[in-house]
Amino acid sequence: MRDIVILHENEEWLVPLRAEFEKRGVEAKEWFLDTGVIPFSELPEDAVYYNRMSASSHTRGHRFAPELTRMALTWLENSNRTVVNGTRVLALEVCKLSQYAALQKAGLNVPKTQAVVGKDLLTEAAEKFAEWPLILKPNRGGKGLGVIKFDDVAGLRSYIDSDDYEEPLDGIWLLQEYIKPKQPHITRSEFVGQKFIYAVNVNTEQGFELCPADVCSVDDAFCPTNEAPADDNQPNKFTITQRFNDHEIIFALEAFLKANDIDVAGIEFIEDAKGELYVYDVNTNTNYNQSAEREAGVKKTGMGALADYLISLAQ
Repeated sequence: MRDIVILHENEEWLVPLRAEFEKRGVEAKEWFLDTGVIPFSELPEDAVYYNRMSASSHTRGHRFAPELTRMALTWLENSNRTVVNGTRVLALEVCKLSQYAALQKAGLNVPKTQAVVGKDLLTEAAEKFAEWPLILKPNRGGKGLGVIKFDDVAGLRSYIDSDDYEEPLDGIWLLQEYIKPKQPHITRSEFVGQKFIYAVNVNTEQGFELCPADVCSVDDAFCPTNEAPADDNQPNKFTITQRFNDHEIIFALEAFLKANDIDVAGIEFIEDAKGELYVYDVNTNTNYNQSAEREAGVKKTGMGALADYLISLAQ
């Protein structure tokens, strides 16, 4: 069996995956990518490399981790190593418009969106966009940072002129139509090995007036990796649902994953008042809510499925 090497920049996210490997008598190697050297002229170890890099790495002080990871993945792919979620996937992870283009090509609905670079252009662009209320969100944010809902142009202008305004990491703002949910939740569908594992509803009632994008990480108290909510009196925001098990959107999303070489992903969508489903976020670095898994009595956890998939590639 070949080694399994996990490329990452966040120790906390690896804890449940390590536990699943331990249950199976396997110990994966870990490659922490924040700073480092990529020896491109040398041959990398013949192993299975799993990319868990996140577009939000800068929120944890790892500003150039995605760029370094892109170099590492390029090296590995150039040497024909087995890579899970390679350079093409990382490119989608850090560019929402690329996600939307690929989703549309697969026949999926996405919210109306425009990209803007330049603070001085935001107000005029929003007026021409004419989708009120609208969401202003950074192309690369993380933890819900910078995601704001505006009901009119006056509110947007006030924010732009305030001390609260911050430029996005890559300079790209997205203007996006606000999809009002039919029910107060969004749905996140989990895939491993390009196959559907389960879907989880994420409640948006407690103060999430914004676009539900990034709701899973707006507050660390509700990080999907947590065993339970930080407040014992707070109900779990994550509930596994059977509704989409045989739904056409799942088949379309599996086809999307195959077409774009994405092995592992959590894909979020929302249902509007008319019952239309809109896909708004593709997370190629995915986590799973263990409390929701226990409550639903799932036969195979998300991290368990992931461990089994990586082991199968290594054998």
